[in-house]
Amino acid sequence: MPRASLVVVVVLTLLLSACSTQLGYRFADTLVEWKLNDYVSLNSQQEQSVDQAITTLHHWHATSELPYYSAQLQQLRDKIANDTLTEADLITLYEQLLIAWQRMLRGVEPYALEFLPQLTDQQVSELLANLREKQREEQEESLEVDGSERVKQIRRRAEKNARSWLGQTTKVQERLINGWVVERLDTRELWLDYNSAWLEEFARALEKRQQPKIFEQELLRLFYQPQQLRSKELVAHIEHNQQLTIALMYQMYESLTDRQRRRVLSKLDGYIEDMNELANDFASK
Repeated sequence: MPRASLVVVVVLTLLLSACSTQLGYRFADTLVEWKLNDYVSLNSQQEQSVDQAITTLHHWHATSELPYYSAQLQQLRDKIANDTLTEADLITLYEQLLIAWQRMLRGVEPYALEFLPQLTDQQVSELLANLREKQREEQEESLEVDGSERVKQIRRRAEKNARSWLGQTTKVQERLINGWVVERLDTRELWLDYNSAWLEEFARALEKRQQPKIFEQELLRLFYQPQQLRSKELVAHIEHNQQLTIALMYQMYESLTDRQRRRVLSKLDGYIEDMNELANDFASK
């Protein structure tokens, strides 16, 4: 999905969702403003409005969503500690994250509907040109990496993530990761096709931004029903990879050594503590 005033909304949500350190999260609003300048030039009045919107969304996310994330992680942590985690628990956690993403979209929806119609024709042209340029760069990068190299990249990332959580991995765990890499279906080109289709639909929606009812209908369709633009092949690949990943996570959990279990619990405790502290700090402002 492209960014908002839509650049604002989506970059904001990505940054707020992805920041894993307190420092990064605390300054996420500033990072969003910097990133926004890469896509569209705003006048002073627009900058003030967007700055306030980002601040409001940042505070909402910290005080409303971080406690929810913390609670979900606490449940996961307790099940791992008590050795009662099931594969169904992981599926439920995944579903809860999807629900959280929908809440995020609902949070940014009014700002997108407010700010996007305020963009001038020149600003819209600039925004779309930059989004298309970013897309072109991603397509070129994809062409530079053949299938075998992409598999190697995915394997390296998976191994790095595993070491981050578990420390040194066992032979069994290495085989599990390798099996996941081999069975995983490549979605890179399919995602690029989908992103291209989404962007062109977004461009057509912006043409109707001065027609409030039509624009709202088109934008909300892109927000909440983007799957309509995904090919059947992409949908099938996504479902396959999701099931494969959940199975891998559960198999890795079952294979934990006592030392690895302590490490995982310690990392989860750290995330939970950070989220609770951030939520309390923002609530006091």
